Amino acid sequence: MEIHSEGMSQFTMDFVPPTEAELAELAPDILDVPSQDTSGLDADPIIYLGLDIAVKRDTCALVGVIPLNGYSNFAVHGHCVWKPPVNLSQDVAPVVDTLLRSNRVAALYYDPYQAATLVQQFAADGYGPKLVEVNQGAPMIGAANTLHALLTENRLSIYDDPELEAYFSWAVAKNTERGWRIVKKNQSKPIDFVISLAMALQGATLEAGYEAHPSWDSTTHVRSAFALP
Repeated sequence: MEIHSEGMSQFTMDFVPPTEAELAELAPDILDVPSQDTSGLDADPIIYLGLDIAVKRDTCALVGVIPLNGYSNFAVHGHCVWKPPVNLSQDVAPVVDTLLRSNRVAALYYDPYQAATLVQQFAADGYGPKLVEVNQGAPMIGAANTLHALLTENRLSIYDDPELEAYFSWAVAKNTERGWRIVKKNQSKPIDFVISLAMALQGATLEAGYEAHPSWDSTTHVRSAFALP
């Protein structure tokens, strides 16, 4: 198992967000924020998680994103990547559980393939309303389109990390009749970080629309099947 050290420290400790000035210094061309203006960053940010699970042959990735400036911009807040073989109960579950218990996590968006046991465990622990399935059909195409739009519109800040650059270099945005799809450039290279990021961003942008509605209440309105009676 290999966990990215920076992402692990952010996920398992206090998940302290960077300041606007730090974000601008990391990626001034991606997120143009005045160095003295911290109004766009919540001191206790809402976090949207994306989880792409693999066990035997591929990596397993967890990504957290936060909204900035009233959901007009977004930033990667932390990540974990596990190399195969992955033990979901021993490796992944404790990290996700810590995040859910210790941070303002709005939702966990996940690919249901190979995730049944893990999400059932989270649901049994009382996190059912926060669990949102993103299958490989239309929802994942929507997530890919969201990631593509945020990147091309320069509304996404990603901290400088050679490992993350590698994941993006191994992913290809394939334009289909239904929209963009994220596919591997080389079948032997993992792109789970990119998939997880797309799911988290899709959830965050959809949540922005829900929150704008005057009747929306995140404590009573959920989109998780685990919350159904």
